[in-house]
Amino acid sequence: MLYFLYPVIAVGFSLGIITLIIYGLGISPIEGLGTLLYSSFGNAYYTTETLVRATPILLVALGLAVAFTAKVWNIGAEGQLYIGGIAAATIAINSGWMPAPIPSILAWIGAGVAGASWALIPALLKAKYEINEVFTTLMMNYIAIYLSSYLLHGPLMNPTTLFPETVIIPPSSQLAKLIPGYRLHTGVLFSFLILTPLVYIFLSKTIYGFRLKLVGSSPEVARTSGINIKKQILIAFLISGFFAGLAGANEVTGVVLKMRPEISPGYGYMGIGVALLGRLNPFGIVLASIFMAGIVNGSYTLSMMLKVPIGIANFILGILIVLIVLGEVLISRVIEARKASFEKESIKKEKRGEK
Repeated sequence: MLYFLYPVIAVGFSLGIITLIIYGLGISPIEGLGTLLYSSFGNAYYTTETLVRATPILLVALGLAVAFTAKVWNIGAEGQLYIGGIAAATIAINSGWMPAPIPSILAWIGAGVAGASWALIPALLKAKYEINEVFTTLMMNYIAIYLSSYLLHGPLMNPTTLFPETVIIPPSSQLAKLIPGYRLHTGVLFSFLILTPLVYIFLSKTIYGFRLKLVGSSPEVARTSGINIKKQILIAFLISGFFAGLAGANEVTGVVLKMRPEISPGYGYMGIGVALLGRLNPFGIVLASIFMAGIVNGSYTLSMMLKVPIGIANFILGILIVLIVLGEVLISRVIEARKASFEKESIKKEKRGEK
């Protein structure tokens, strides 16, 4: 029970810390939290904006849930998102002559493949040479971001404005809006209603998901069962990179409608906290991504209206990750202690039976 309640406890602690920060800034906590809540879900506009913001976080977190299930620590989703965004913009611009929705579909597929390809490099280093994936994926984030910046300042730069961004993608490449006057688009529905259940089915109902779980929980058992651990590492990396690439495509084809250097305010890192907060369960990740998106959007409003520092969203994310990781360690130790105690009691009972 504690295992499933701990995310709620972590969120409660985080909100408590927010309250203290707001109070320390001389702002009424009730006013501050009320503004935060209202600017996240207070009306139709704020609610749709929260869902739009939650979509790339959700996509990244779904991919990371697959990787983390196999204990593959892909910290490179931010870079994979950027590479996916570059691929999506390039495909969307050059296939705009086709009828909708073919260009956007091609852009999403191409972005996913690009993200997976970028993840393949640390995957091979991990599988073949056992090089720590935390280090390689983190460093590749910087390579991807600077590579994207180079392309946007050079070959992909808008020739009309000379800003470091691509031209606006053609209308046939843009995702359709669901409600006139709002930014809510079909990518939101696709991510929440189709991709989320697919990831759940993959992890919970297929032999492939079972193998990833076994590799993550008991590598030795997986090895003796004939499971190719190196292959599972590659699969976990490729899937997580594919979903990070989709997040880039979502922003290019549904939100920003072009590729630019600031395409992501840190979605790749937010996805880590959201995946952990959702307990690697796709449906838990849906709730966690909406919560995180609400915090991010709410922090912008707090900054404008009440002069609260804009970095509060990243601060909350950091606190959440620390609390969740700490909780994981404590809960695992409690479980191990209970198992050890149970085993000792079983041995004692057996000895009493022998006597």
